[in-house]
Amino acid sequence: MSATASIADEGVGVAVGALARGRRARAVAIARSDGARRAQWAWMFGVFAIAGGVEAVQTLFAFFGDESLLWFHQDFPALYAAAQMVAGGSGRLLYDTAALADAEIAAAGQPVGGTGVLAYFNPPFFAALLAPLSWLPLDRAYQAWTLFGATLLAIDAWLLWRIAAPLPRRWRIALVAGFATLYPVAYGLQLGQFSLVLVTSWAAAYLLLRARREAWAGVALAPLLIKPELIVPVAAYLLWKRRWRVFSTLAPLTLAAVVASIAIVGPDAALAYPGYLLDSTTWHGDGVATNVMFDWNGIAAMWWERPAASRAGLLLVGALSLATLAAVARAWRGELDAQSPRFVVQWMLLTLATVLVDPHLYLQDTVLVVPAAAALLAAACPHRRPAIGAALLGGWAMLALGIYPNEHLHVNAFGLYVALAAAALLMFGPAQLARCEACGEGRPTDY
Repeated sequence: MSATASIADEGVGVAVGALARGRRARAVAIARSDGARRAQWAWMFGVFAIAGGVEAVQTLFAFFGDESLLWFHQDFPALYAAAQMVAGGSGRLLYDTAALADAEIAAAGQPVGGTGVLAYFNPPFFAALLAPLSWLPLDRAYQAWTLFGATLLAIDAWLLWRIAAPLPRRWRIALVAGFATLYPVAYGLQLGQFSLVLVTSWAAAYLLLRARREAWAGVALAPLLIKPELIVPVAAYLLWKRRWRVFSTLAPLTLAAVVASIAIVGPDAALAYPGYLLDSTTWHGDGVATNVMFDWNGIAAMWWERPAASRAGLLLVGALSLATLAAVARAWRGELDAQSPRFVVQWMLLTLATVLVDPHLYLQDTVLVVPAAAALLAAACPHRRPAIGAALLGGWAMLALGIYPNEHLHVNAFGLYVALAAAALLMFGPAQLARCEACGEGRPTDY
């Protein structure tokens, strides 16, 4: 019996040793696989970060006065000239492109933009808010505006950190770093655009809605009025859901902006502004290039040079926009609970829909997607996050290509990516987050 027991013990020992060795081998293999995957992701991140980094360096050179990169072919002269006209009492000519061209030439010393004039597409009250910049020379005004943009970039990074609170620290760092190296961020700063104002507004509104501070959320949404087509979908859905406290602040701020705009340009020009904005989508030039937009308009431009100028193109864009808003409305049906994981999907869908239906959405404006994408990643189950992160990395890589696919290959890669992401979320997003809520994983609690 002792010999048998000894043999049995040896057999058990061998089996246990083999099992332990197998476990160690598997652990080593998994560690190597994880290490290889992390190295691959780091390599991809580094490669694509170069695009944003190079643009950031160019922006730095522009900031310090390199005229080969500076404002004569960028967007800032339109904002500066509009501010100058309002400050000088010529606000009624704000949407007269010939008068604006004269103001731009007077400021820059030569024609600006690709066609010699950059039209002004924002409401009159925004030009009035920018009026203090007109007291400075164009180059100094550009520097002051860029410093303001850099400040907003820091604020947006902090807001993203708050939105991503449920994520592990390394994920949060990756998100903020990804945002800071996103090509459209530096691109917008170099152009002298205001896209970071929109990101601040969108991110702050999301956090405030989740915190049930709806009156302050209305204040946070108000800056979207400087690109008014962006505020229409979110205001419509929140009004439908009777979030009256949002409008207790947003409504008076909107009324003040409208009254100020009428006072600046006069009633006739103010009433004509929405038509002016829509009609400008049929132009080619004066700051309009449909093929480098990232919305349904830009997607349709893969087949029509100016979709809104043709009946077929206009019908297609209109039908796609209505279908998008209707699909998102279906996702918003029922009681609205801003603290539920379902709201995260609703907000992401609303963001994607807002991007798609905007008739004037360019590369720098795509940064609006970032806060909602961070919220979606934070709300997902931990085992789903790598797949979502990979999808976000793919979108980030597409944006690193800038306007190249659109302008030269007539392929609107990022616009199609946004449309496909919206379709995927409509089909699978609510069910996946419902499972996360049921198992208690990924619940976003710390906002």
